Amino acid sequence: MTTRLERALTRSAAAAGAPFAVERHDIVEWRSATFAGDRHRLVASAASSERLDRWLARVGTLELAVPGQVVADLTIVGCERVGDVTHFRIDGLTVVT
Repeated sequence: MTTRLERALTRSAAAAGAPFAVERHDIVEWRSATFAGDRHRLVASAASSERLDRWLARVGTLELAVPGQVVADLTIVGCERVGDVTHFRIDGLTVVT
């Protein structure tokens, strides 16, 4: 199942000329005293390129439109190049609006 966050990230990367394939997307419900949402761990890969490097460098500052949610945090946790393929992990937090 593709989530709204996953679709927003793949659209953003494709628009930047850096399409990627999602290999795994783990989601855990998250709650605080005032908010509810989900913690995301997305593992993906893409062809290595300067465009991908630029997009990955901006992930933490992306403004993504995710219906019904606010993207509260996005972080690149790991990034590794193997040949001409870049493997990376994005951790994020979405809050229900």
